[in-house]
Amino acid sequence: MANAHDIVRTWISEVLQGHPGPMAIAMRQRAKFEGWLKFTLAAHAELKGAGNVVVEAPTSESGVIRGRSDISFRWDGIRYDVELKTPNTNWRMPGVAEMTRPITKNFSSIVEDARKANSQDCQPLVAFVIFPVPRGDQRWLQYLDRIGRELDLTLSREAHATQITLPISPTHSADVVICCFPISSRVAEESVKSPADNI
Repeated sequence: MANAHDIVRTWISEVLQGHPGPMAIAMRQRAKFEGWLKFTLAAHAELKGAGNVVVEAPTSESGVIRGRSDISFRWDGIRYDVELKTPNTNWRMPGVAEMTRPITKNFSSIVEDARKANSQDCQPLVAFVIFPVPRGDQRWLQYLDRIGRELDLTLSREAHATQITLPISPTHSADVVICCFPISSRVAEESVKSPADNI
């Protein structure tokens, strides 16, 4: 049986490939699309058989509510809470608007979300889509490595990432990288002791 983080990564890939119009606009403008992805992914999860799908769900079923997850669902009797991010890059590529802002904070926020995850009642998952990426470019791996180091997790392209190519215009295309990984209770507990450092 596939791991939940593999399933969510597959669902996100299917959603992005199934909606080329919105994705082309987002990639051309480097416009973050978390809100759209949240609801589209929730609907897709229901179609795939997930139960109790809730957007902006309280992170606790039995105690103090410490926050809200972007999406919550049940799969094989287990509740999963997903934190979603869509970090945009500033790498130059044809057909995409140029951006000079640094992208470090985009990835620092992923670490912060992972450390804030509450795992008492559920299995937290962190999922993010790095975009746009030049076709076949592997520079995103440095950010996956940094996130793993910050969280003391072993994250790899093979186990936690999928790189796909999407059209952005009739003449250009670019890649997106979908990453997803589970958060252990140890990582969540360490959030109290060590706030996320800049990466």
